Formats: sequence, structure tokens, C-alpha cells
Amino acid sequence: LAKAYPQKACSWFAVGCYYLLVKKNDQAQRHFHKACKLAPRFAPAWIGFGNAFAAQDESEQAMAAYRTASRLFQGSHVPLAYIGMEYLRTNNLPLAKHFLRGAKKLCASDP
Repeated sequence: LAKAYPQKACSWFAVGCYYLLVKKNDQAQRHFHKACKLAPRFAPAWIGFGNAFAAQDESEQAMAAYRTASRLFQGSHVPLAYIGMEYLRTNNLPLAKHFLRGAKKLCASDP
């Protein structure tokens, strides 16, 4: 995919997802970063970027990526859910609760 469409952010996003899946988080980070550089408004790449940071216990960078996705995906519950999960992972329960409730309020049907 990346060879066929090297200028498409979704190509690098897909490669980043693969590396995240096989727990090669450094490589996932690089590919999500490339996707974000090619298409700075491609919110799924920012979510992936945040997930790659979170997988390496880099909470501040993960939160920055999730907040960027939240600005790009205004009205979507997805970034709020990831922010809430990151706060939960770092044991900040009051903020986790706040963001997870906000995500649920936007989309109660998503578990």
C-alpha cells in the first residue's frame, strides 16, 4: 500500500496500525507521524499516534495527540474516549470519569 500510494496518509496510517498490532511501537510511531505530516487534519492518524505513545508509557505525548484528534474530530466521541482511557491508564480516575462520561454523552451506543 505504501509503495503504491506513498503520498497518501492512509497508506502510512495502515502501516502504523500493523506495527502497533505487532507491538513494534517505535515503528508504529514513525509511520503515524508520517501520516500526520502528509495530512495534518487526518484525525485517525493522530489517534494512532497517541496509541503508539501510550503503548510506550509516553502519556504526555499520547495526550497531545489525542487532543489534536479531538480538535479535528469536533463532535466525535472517539478522541474523548481515548483521552479518558489514557487518564484511566495513568490512574487519574476523576479525569478519566469526566472524559469517558463526555464520550458516552456524545455516543451512548458505543461501548
